[in-house]
Amino acid sequence: MRSLNNHPEWHNQPLRLSEDELKNPRLTIENFFECYHLQEVRQTLWNWMVEIVSSSRSISQDGQQRNDHIYFYEKMESLVEAVFLINQRSDL
Repeated sequence: MRSLNNHPEWHNQPLRLSEDELKNPRLTIENFFECYHLQEVRQTLWNWMVEIVSSSRSISQDGQQRNDHIYFYEKMESLVEAVFLINQRSDL
C-alpha cells in the first residue's frame, strides 16, 4: 500500500512532495485548490467521517475510536480552511 508508512525515519518527513514542491510548498497548495473547491473538500471529509463512524464496515468499533476520528475530522477541516486562506492571500 503506497500510503502506509512503516519507516520510522520518515515519520516526520514529507513523502509525496516532488523536488519542486519541497522547495516551494505553495505549489502543492495552489494545485490542490485548483483541483478542489473548499466546499468539495468539506463534503468529502464529511462523507469519510460518516462512513468511519456509522458504517457496519467501520474501522471504529468503540466510542473512543469514533471520538478520535471525529476530532481528527474537525482538525483536518480547520487545517484545510487555514490553507485555503493562505492560498487566497498573496502576502502570506
